[in-house]
Amino acid sequence: MASMRQNATISKGIARLLTASVIVGIAFALVAYVLLRSPAAAAFVLVAAVVGSLTEILLAIRDSHRAVARIRCSNLADERTSGLGLYAELLFEARRQLIQREQEARAAVADKTRLEARVGVRRKQDRQQRSALDALDHPLWIVDAHGHVQFANRVAQEWFPPEHDAATNRFGDHQRTGSIDHVTAVADLIEQVRTREAATDRRTTEFEWKQADEPILFRATATSVRDDDGSLLSVVVVLNDIRDEQREKTRHAEFVSSVSHELKTPMAGIKAFVELLMDGDVADPDERQELYGYIDTQVDRLTRLVNNILNLARIESGVVKIQREDCELNDVLKEALDVVRPAAEEKQIQLGSELSDLYFPVHIDRDLFRQAVINLLSNAVKYTPSGGEVCLHSRMESRDAVVDVRDTGMGIPADALPRLFERFYRVEQNNKAAAGTGLGLSLVHEIVTELHNGSLDVESTVNEGTCFSVTIPLGHTQPNRGREEPVLSAT
Repeated sequence: MASMRQNATISKGIARLLTASVIVGIAFALVAYVLLRSPAAAAFVLVAAVVGSLTEILLAIRDSHRAVARIRCSNLADERTSGLGLYAELLFEARRQLIQREQEARAAVADKTRLEARVGVRRKQDRQQRSALDALDHPLWIVDAHGHVQFANRVAQEWFPPEHDAATNRFGDHQRTGSIDHVTAVADLIEQVRTREAATDRRTTEFEWKQADEPILFRATATSVRDDDGSLLSVVVVLNDIRDEQREKTRHAEFVSSVSHELKTPMAGIKAFVELLMDGDVADPDERQELYGYIDTQVDRLTRLVNNILNLARIESGVVKIQREDCELNDVLKEALDVVRPAAEEKQIQLGSELSDLYFPVHIDRDLFRQAVINLLSNAVKYTPSGGEVCLHSRMESRDAVVDVRDTGMGIPADALPRLFERFYRVEQNNKAAAGTGLGLSLVHEIVTELHNGSLDVESTVNEGTCFSVTIPLGHTQPNRGREEPVLSAT
């Protein structure tokens, strides 16, 4: 089809040239006839003009065919122009233009390939970043300069489902549209940062949000992201669940209040009796001795309180250096019994032991664990009336060693058991039975659970007695094996 159209175009051109040649030949023939008054001369001029025109037409046809053949040649680098006649310059320029366009096309293809590669890398990075943000446990939003949510991670969508947007007739989705106006505190925070009402590019606020009828306290942090010229690009908002932090603050405040109360009571008594002694209001030597004894008792109480507080603080902060060693559990229990025995004999309490005949290998901090057992035995002696019994047991359960401290004392009400290991908590019904700080059991719980990977349980019946059970893993460690490995043995 292209060849037929090309031949038709050439034929039309030849016809036009031939017609023009004939007209020009006639014109020259007329001029020759008028000038020479010779028909022969006029005919000669006419024939010469037509023959010359036909020759030029034939040469043009030949050159056009050669030019077409050269154009059809795939080797554009061939710069030869011989045999192209009057089409040589035109073909050379066409060739130059074609080569230039071919180079531009190749460059465009290369640019396209590079852009596609960059787009692929950016898409991969975008997926990675979205996946990383979705993996966060904290709700996160990215809001553009106009206040529209561009991104909300998985947790944000689960905790704060986007509301329906009437303007777009759709819900806010994972990647772009949506509104956070229903979370008023966050929306206000974004607006403050977005409009630069905040003094800095970061601002925080705390608010409460009900999730399944349970109030959750959040801290929202909004940070503006700006371009090099200072113009706002987006605002990033991250929420943190601060319920644990708030509870810790409350516990800390209660702890400080309890410590202050526990310190104030003995100190007030000591001050009052010291003033009596200093003023000389107590003349009787026996009464003075009694006051000295009371002061000494209160000083001991303050010392125990301060020591327990320091021990708890050291354990929780990790300051206490745990010095574990391989030892036999029953040896440690016997040492604890010897410490408590004088107090039991003073109250005429029968202090017994039912220690297993098995060899119980354990890897413990000997001093700390012994102190924990002493605290349990001391409590049992304190809250057991004269003539009662306190017994220390040791036994094996699976791959654990269990130490039981049983007494026939006052017992603990069931409603008090859940709070028994809280700091400064004391069973109200038993307060009159013995003085205490309410820190002994807290310290035992920390030593057993936090430092020795064990557990502490309690069973009690009012007016019948109480049993505390300490469970710790059995086994010695042998560093010469290259790694810690428990080794059980029994004799």
